[in-house]
Amino acid sequence: MRSKKFNHRIEFRKYAGPLFFFLITFPYLSYSHELFKFRQISMGTVVEIALIGENQEKAEKAALKGFHEIRRIEQLMSPKIESGDVFRINQSAGNEWVEVSPETLHVIKKSIDISERSEGGFDITVGPLIELWQRARAKGYPPSEEDLKKSLDLVSFRNILIHQGGKIFLKKGEMSIDLGGIAKGYAVDKAFEVLKNLGYKNLIVNIGGDLRAGGLKWGQPWTIGIQNPRIPEKIMAKISIGEGAMATSGDYEKYFIYEGKRYHHLLNPKNGLPAEACQSVTILSKEGMISDALSTAVFVLGPEKGYSLCQRIGGMECLIVDQEGKIILSPGLKDRFSFMP
Repeated sequence: MRSKKFNHRIEFRKYAGPLFFFLITFPYLSYSHELFKFRQISMGTVVEIALIGENQEKAEKAALKGFHEIRRIEQLMSPKIESGDVFRINQSAGNEWVEVSPETLHVIKKSIDISERSEGGFDITVGPLIELWQRARAKGYPPSEEDLKKSLDLVSFRNILIHQGGKIFLKKGEMSIDLGGIAKGYAVDKAFEVLKNLGYKNLIVNIGGDLRAGGLKWGQPWTIGIQNPRIPEKIMAKISIGEGAMATSGDYEKYFIYEGKRYHHLLNPKNGLPAEACQSVTILSKEGMISDALSTAVFVLGPEKGYSLCQRIGGMECLIVDQEGKIILSPGLKDRFSFMP
């Protein structure tokens, strides 16, 4: 087959928001559609929306609606936004019931379900632990055993009460929930739905590595690179994702080294310490919310229990890199997975 030389033209324009747009065209290909990519900062990370379409202006307007949906979810579920449901729940811990939106209620119920299925490997009541380790990361050394025990006493998804009328109550004062392990995936799903309803069939919504893909990229499934957990600037492998969602949890994003030991942000709710059995976990499923939460749950549980959890739940694939660097790959990924040199 004769090879073809591609001329890449990249244009950068800046819009208010801040929204960054760049268009990549391939003049020698027969496809009439173009790939449009848009970026904003939201939910504390980079959000990217990629659309394949015919019209730049329509794609831009569609992307803005997708970003707006993501910001709407952030307003509801960020623990730092005072008007949001999660902030109000945490402020009322141990004192009163809080009425929340149907969406927040849905995400909390799903969180509790995954907590039960993972035997506590995933737990949204880790808020006190997250705050404790954020302070530790800023100082550069681990928290004291006394502080760790105090925070750990506040952690248990079983202390979340749900009223049929759509209200949430945290049983202990100073408890706090954090939806950081599931809300990004939910926001991916909601933005994806917005764009599909606008007529875009071939697209990706990516929030800091939590992503959902639809359709094809010029006749081929979307291909996603997975970082090497010990050399994050390099791609370890590529996965053909097709239609579905993917999320990766790794110990290489937020961490510090103290006395030769790595302390990262993926905490075990049972002992309050960073989970140690894995370097990274990638989950593929139909929904971003599920991939997001299960990547954390499997990371905490470790390779054997985590892999078993994926098999029990079904409808998903996993790639686990254990602490020694060994890769465990579910059968459904073998034909969609390729190592990079």
